Amino acid sequence: MPNIHRLKKQRIWEAVTCFPRAAREFFRNDGLDTAASLTFFMVLALFPGLLALISLLTFAGASESGTRWILEVLQLALAPNGEALTGESKELMDIAEQFLDTLAANASGTTLAIVLGSIGALWSTSAYVVAFGRALNRLYGVREGRPQWKRRPQMFLITVIIMVLAVVSMALFIATGTVAQGLGNILGLGDSFVTIWNWGKPPALLVVFLLILALLYYYTPNVKRPKFQWFSPGTVTAICALGLSSLGFSIYLSRFATYSATYGTIGGLIVLVLASWLGNIALIMGALVDIEFIRLKQLRTGMPSAEEVQLPLRDSTLIAKKNLSNYKDLVQAQEIRLRHGGDPLQDMAVDPRAAIRPKTKVFPIILASAATWAVTRWSSRRGLGRRRGERD
Repeated sequence: MPNIHRLKKQRIWEAVTCFPRAAREFFRNDGLDTAASLTFFMVLALFPGLLALISLLTFAGASESGTRWILEVLQLALAPNGEALTGESKELMDIAEQFLDTLAANASGTTLAIVLGSIGALWSTSAYVVAFGRALNRLYGVREGRPQWKRRPQMFLITVIIMVLAVVSMALFIATGTVAQGLGNILGLGDSFVTIWNWGKPPALLVVFLLILALLYYYTPNVKRPKFQWFSPGTVTAICALGLSSLGFSIYLSRFATYSATYGTIGGLIVLVLASWLGNIALIMGALVDIEFIRLKQLRTGMPSAEEVQLPLRDSTLIAKKNLSNYKDLVQAQEIRLRHGGDPLQDMAVDPRAAIRPKTKVFPIILASAATWAVTRWSSRRGLGRRRGERD
């Protein structure tokens, strides 16, 4: 029994060490810079993504209630305690409200126009998913091997699934008590279903967020993970980090930040960029936690995963094409070098600095040293001879 308890404690300790190692890997892989690059693509994808979301809600006949729900969620994120918005928070809220009203006005039209606009907006939004896949490839230490004609439709499909999940969750959460009452009457639960409905909204939203993160972590990188896990240490870490960063950032905005006073009307946009950056940091940390737990499982089975996790690639076609292209470039460079009088026997892999480094010739140095020694000895003997002659 003592050995079993000791083994359990050891396994728990090994699992706990995955979190600090993920934090160290975050800085080793320049996680702050990666989050900044993802923030660029997120800001570019945010506006077409909201346009697609509003268009789909318009198609479902819930654009006004959906817009109102988005603003309520944003207000809850900026003011978790329910206090009145001030300063940068109010500035950002006003910008979001004006922007959503403009999108809702532009999203109206015929069914064909809404569908085509949604497809174009979703294609633009998928650029962030593609960038997220590249970032995860760097974390896994692999190269992208899927060709564009294969990878981009896959990322577009993932974007569509994520957007559909967002629309379904919003449609559930913007449903009024009358709708819940009607469903309760259909199911035979009556008024009790309204209470269950209200209590079930936050857990359902959490499940949707976990599923979206699982889709990003599993399908975007060019590696085949052991299995799809919507509830994993990485997804839970990302959700917790997102919640804590949102809480801390809202407190910072309400008490310390002065972006609106310093930058004027663009202060709200600066706040948006900073919030996106913090969110991407949380997503990267969640991905690294998943990687460390995969590494731990492989190390326990004896696999050599101390430096890189051993996972098969989804596709290596593009890698082979890039290697062939690099080889052709090297051959072309070799031909140019030989055409201009280069040594055909010289290896191209030789350090180029060695070709321009002057060769040290040993014989002239020895000859100069010997001549210096002979002159010095001759002058010393001549001096001694003069002194003896003066004494005599």
